[in-house]
Amino acid sequence: MPAKKLKAKDLRWKCDPSFLSFYKDQKKFKGTHSIVGQDRAHKALETGLKLYRSGYNIYVAGMAGTGRTTTIRRTLEELKPACEDVPDRCYVYNFVDQAQPVLLNFRRGEGRKFRDDMRELVKILRNNLPKTLESTHVAREREAIVERYQTQEKKVFEQFAERLKKEGFALIQVQEATYVAPTVFPVINNEAVSIDYLENLVKEGKITNEERGQKLERHKELSTELKQVLIKARGIGKRMHDELDKFHQRWASLVLDGILDDFYSRYEEKKVRAYFDEVRKHVLHNLDVFFGRQEQPQQPGVIMIGAPGKPDDPFWYYEVNLLTEARDEKISKAGCLIIEEPNPSYVNLFGAVEYTPSPGGAWTTDFRSIKAGSLLQADGGYIIINALDLLRRPLVWDQLKRVLKTEELIIQQPETYFQIATMALKPEPIKLSVKVILIGPDWLYRLLWSYEEEFAKTFKILADFDTSMPLSKNAAKNFAAVLKSILDRGDHLHLESDGLAALIEHGVEESGQQDRITTRFTHVADVLRESEHVARQEGAKAVKRHHVTTALQDRRYRHNLSEERVQRLIEEGVLLVDTHGKKVGQINGLAVYSLGHTRFGKPSRITAVTSVGKTGIINIEREAGLSGPTHDKGVFILNGYLRQQYAQRKPLTLAASIAFEQSYAGVDGDSASSTEIYALLSSLSGLPIDQGFAVTGSVNQLGNIQPIGGVNEKIEGFFDVCKAQGFTGKQGVLIPVQNERHLMLREDILDMVNKGKFHIYSVKSIEEGIEILTGKKAGAIQKNGRYPVNTVHGLVQKRLEEMTEMFDGAEAEVRKELRPERKGYPKPPGPPKAKRKK
Repeated sequence: MPAKKLKAKDLRWKCDPSFLSFYKDQKKFKGTHSIVGQDRAHKALETGLKLYRSGYNIYVAGMAGTGRTTTIRRTLEELKPACEDVPDRCYVYNFVDQAQPVLLNFRRGEGRKFRDDMRELVKILRNNLPKTLESTHVAREREAIVERYQTQEKKVFEQFAERLKKEGFALIQVQEATYVAPTVFPVINNEAVSIDYLENLVKEGKITNEERGQKLERHKELSTELKQVLIKARGIGKRMHDELDKFHQRWASLVLDGILDDFYSRYEEKKVRAYFDEVRKHVLHNLDVFFGRQEQPQQPGVIMIGAPGKPDDPFWYYEVNLLTEARDEKISKAGCLIIEEPNPSYVNLFGAVEYTPSPGGAWTTDFRSIKAGSLLQADGGYIIINALDLLRRPLVWDQLKRVLKTEELIIQQPETYFQIATMALKPEPIKLSVKVILIGPDWLYRLLWSYEEEFAKTFKILADFDTSMPLSKNAAKNFAAVLKSILDRGDHLHLESDGLAALIEHGVEESGQQDRITTRFTHVADVLRESEHVARQEGAKAVKRHHVTTALQDRRYRHNLSEERVQRLIEEGVLLVDTHGKKVGQINGLAVYSLGHTRFGKPSRITAVTSVGKTGIINIEREAGLSGPTHDKGVFILNGYLRQQYAQRKPLTLAASIAFEQSYAGVDGDSASSTEIYALLSSLSGLPIDQGFAVTGSVNQLGNIQPIGGVNEKIEGFFDVCKAQGFTGKQGVLIPVQNERHLMLREDILDMVNKGKFHIYSVKSIEEGIEILTGKKAGAIQKNGRYPVNTVHGLVQKRLEEMTEMFDGAEAEVRKELRPERKGYPKPPGPPKAKRKK
């Protein structure tokens, strides 16, 4: 069956006006905020969002611009799932272990109230306690206690002083650096003198040396007794201070209990009341704080856990760190918290304990320095994170897995932070119930599923976003409704029917198939905005088809510098491509180059050389290390095709080499495998190939043509070369029949096809293609296993047989030369004969 010659109408899907019947009354046509073209992903999201269980987190896969984040939000708004009512969370000082702050949970809105209550409590205590403890009545009682103990202390010292007097000694108060200490002095001639001065008195003759010795010995004994007296006096002082503390605490308790009873009544939670009990104990044991604060020592370069942050604030112990609170303004239309974390660093996601440098060089921290991350802020709701951004951050992925597995969050710095993990605060763990939604490419999902053991257990729901949807009038209507919703937001120009038709056609082109349309609405919206810009530049009041066409041409021009350079090299003859004449063993292949924002096709010369031998087909690209695995596979398939076609009765005796000429950056893909077969058949048959054609298409071992990618770019690339070198009216491209549905070619190509100056054929087999390229019948195998003589296969078969005969003859000559027969030499003995039995 001959190849199919495609008509212009086959080369591009065009939006017929009847297709836009819904857009007749353009002013009444309404936009939509519904999810379009993502039924599968929407269903998966419904399951994942409703199933609020451990492990049912969601991975949203797909290309950027398919509306993944928007769909998540709108699905939540539609479903309005029953999200958990999370508490307000506060950290407070732990009066038992300051390194482990206490977590208090409150009903919604009560966290801020508790913080305000604690501020009120401190304010009341600061006002009432000093008033009570400094009142006249309390002061008199305190003075009485002090006087009683001072009397006891005075009596102890007076009794000891009386004894000293009787023995010729006196108790003298001596200034010792910064304090005054009682000291025993000997009395000589009614005058107290230093013990060290006795030696001078001996020299002066006022006392004898014997008297000096007696005084020294007794002074030592009395000094020892003085130490006991001082111990006794200190005991009296301690008892006085203990009694004063109890006295102050008794009076303070009367005030404190009355105040705290009011605060106890405001909260029913046992943990909160237990905290108030600890506050009471701490206040009673630190009443001096309410009269004057004592500084806390710090050592330079040491991390002081619990050190006060403000030197003039002695009441920091009673402050409340309101970590998270549920506020109505944070709730989305879905009725839940939806947090998007654009920068998923460890600190941003999990929170942190901040450290503050002090003037002395120390690092200070306390419970007030604990900060919540976005994961905790999303508790009871949903958090959306870009998967690639998350995985690029150190330590984040492992910590996220740990939190989702245990459903518990401990806010700490990473172990490497400051290298002080052993000294860091260890806040009480927080129970967490949050659904994580990762957004990323599908290849990353497959990679994590294959190599990350915990991933499959943690992210059980995949919402896979498609880049296109089936094309229909309803799909076109939904497509238009999305564009209309964009135009409705802000001051935009009106979109005419022909402008909409052009955008729909572009959407079909972007999908890669004539029967589908893209769902990458972000990209289409960009084209719409650029088209609107073109219209405004012209002073138009509406966006029309030619505005869209111009915008797309401008976009192509902005990004196709590399394509123009390649085209220029071909026109200058640097890159060798023939589009005229016929040549044996030479053909034009087609390749696609993807360079970021642009893709373009480029023709490449492929040559094949054959000779007698047994090496088979040599892939020159592979030998040079420039061939990828898929291209290598395609060349191996060539061997299979040749064996299937020509080696059913005799082995192949062939040496052949195939090369992509002027290819220096590597070749991969099997889309040129059919092209390489055509070059081989031309070389073997001696039939020249029309250089006005370029070929693309994969092939299997049976000679069936298989589809390839980038068909539009390949055709357009060769068309541009033909245009530059001049049309002959016979040029064209051979493509696989399966790629007909993928054609969305430019209007200028359609025009040349209509004029008969450029041709596109879809082929199913090698036979169909070789007939177009050589102008000769391929030939079908006959019953005797041979092909007709005057056909491509017949000529190839004949040439292969000739090569076999030549190889066999040459091989026989070689054997003859290696083992020549020499006359006169006896024949070597044969094997021994068996003896016959008589």
